Amino acid sequence: MIRKALLALLSLILISGCATYTISDGYDAISIPEVTGRPVTKYAVIQEENKEKTQEAIENARKEAEHRAAMKRNAEVNEYPEDLSTIAFPHIYTPLQTNATAENGINTFQILFLPLGESEMTDEDIERVLSATSDLSPDFVILTGSLQNQVRGAQKTGWDAVTLESGTILHRPLLKEASEKRASFFITPTKDLDIAPVYIPSSMPSESDEIPLWLERIDAASDADLAIVKAADISMADRERIIALSSSEPLSDDWIEFTPFTYRTPRTFPIAEYLEGHSYIDAYRRTHFTAEVDGGITRKSGDVYERLDSLWTSMLIPEDAVSFPVMGLTDRTGNFAILATFIFP
Repeated sequence: MIRKALLALLSLILISGCATYTISDGYDAISIPEVTGRPVTKYAVIQEENKEKTQEAIENARKEAEHRAAMKRNAEVNEYPEDLSTIAFPHIYTPLQTNATAENGINTFQILFLPLGESEMTDEDIERVLSATSDLSPDFVILTGSLQNQVRGAQKTGWDAVTLESGTILHRPLLKEASEKRASFFITPTKDLDIAPVYIPSSMPSESDEIPLWLERIDAASDADLAIVKAADISMADRERIIALSSSEPLSDDWIEFTPFTYRTPRTFPIAEYLEGHSYIDAYRRTHFTAEVDGGITRKSGDVYERLDSLWTSMLIPEDAVSFPVMGLTDRTGNFAILATFIFP
């Protein structure tokens, strides 16, 4: 009995000693690193530090400030000439003296694309279009069609605008510079965007029976029309850019085996093939299903429905795009508008 008691006592002493050793040894082994300054994780602070460190941001801010000052010095509206045959491109129209830029970050901007067509628009037509789109607040409105329609649209909206050889760009962001074929804008002090409107008049038929003849005309004019698109592409810098295309021909991705439009047969078209081959993205088709279920129509004439107007982008991310009828435009010409949002990473 005594022997069993001694063994029990020795066991308790041994267990107690091991426990004390283990805990003590564990505490001694813990090493707490010295706090030497933890990295800041607040986004606003990081953004401010990066702005201070980035020489490009400083240089672009200087350029932006100089450009704003020039805009203020040249405060005249620069009205369009009464005789539009005397207009010199680019014509910079500045009733608002826009000087807006956004803060740096992941930026988005919105474009409203209005193909006004060749048929002469009245002031009442323009006012109906403006009324029908008054609930929208795009950053850019791009007008194609006859020069007279473009100018009338710019004057009626009252936005700052730049009229180029092939279209007019109404803009809220600050204009950086412009040439005959493209205009550049400050989205932020460090982010520039090039936009080139391209307008090639179309002779789209009003009856599907006339489609074979239409395709023959497209093939005959293909080289000359493609040259217009190439010139617009070449005019832009190798950076974020958009071509707003009112084309003479359909898009290859729309003419596939199965669509609701029985006159379509699978074939390719040179302009779309060129743009896709030069790293451009069709904003509408990228954000929608195929033409089998989603035509994205922008022109209607009789029983012919086509998507001849499109926004193509390089180095930007299309977020969404929609084509829709506009009172004052669609009811007169059969032309639809496009509204698209882009992400500038």
